Amino acid sequence: MRAPDRNLMMSPLNDVPANPVVNLSGYRFVHLEYLPLIQADMHAGLSETGVLGTILIAEEGINVALAGSRTQVSAAREYLDTDERFYDLWLKESVSDIVPFSKLKVRIRHEIIAFDGPDARVQQLARPSAPSIAPENVRQWIESGKDFTLLDTRNTYEIESGTFEHSEHLNIAHFRDFQSAVHKALEAGMLKTDKPIVTFCTGGIRCEKAAPWLIEQGFNEVHQIDGGILNYFEATGGAHWEGDCFVFDDRVEVDKKLTPTGATWCTQCQLTISSGAE
Repeated sequence: MRAPDRNLMMSPLNDVPANPVVNLSGYRFVHLEYLPLIQADMHAGLSETGVLGTILIAEEGINVALAGSRTQVSAAREYLDTDERFYDLWLKESVSDIVPFSKLKVRIRHEIIAFDGPDARVQQLARPSAPSIAPENVRQWIESGKDFTLLDTRNTYEIESGTFEHSEHLNIAHFRDFQSAVHKALEAGMLKTDKPIVTFCTGGIRCEKAAPWLIEQGFNEVHQIDGGILNYFEATGGAHWEGDCFVFDDRVEVDKKLTPTGATWCTQCQLTISSGAE
């Protein structure tokens, strides 16, 4: 982890950086062609804004994780808006006192999140969409005692940082194992196709893949939390959530206020280490 930038002074009143780093994350499924050209143009255009982070592009769409000053991320948004395919891209914002990336990378992939393999675009377009459910409605369902399954689609090491009370998960190490894990859960009776199911992940992208696939497998009622866990935290304060949320950048974890917890990641043991651990 890098030391905080000395220019990002903390406000004594609220312990929030006076000039915070703004973190953007989001995605869009949209058909893209000529990926090397998009890659080159996007890297050049975003480099001029000064933002750092990682963008993944594939024939099926774009996955964005960027960070910088307010001026820099505003310029990055303006750049993305110049392409009609990325215009008004919904990007979730959070703040930190460090830039959680060391460089800007634009990478080409078969998928913007691994799930189907090389035929991802064809598979994604062929599937029925799954309706989103607002975070406030999920909270209401929980508090009303509605009989439904909250399915965590994330990897086990992420779940160790935190998850919903009474949620189910599939004990997977990689999202590409999700499909086979669901089949096993159905055989074991852990999941039932006739019971409403609400899927959730960090920012929504994995549920955008998982929820339509579940409908394809015969699940009668499938929803995905709009904007994922991060949006749920902002909308509800993290009600009924236990712990924090793992994120895929140098912040490692954020709490229910979307503030970095100070946790670090052990590359040797593949575990999150709490800031209070010795």
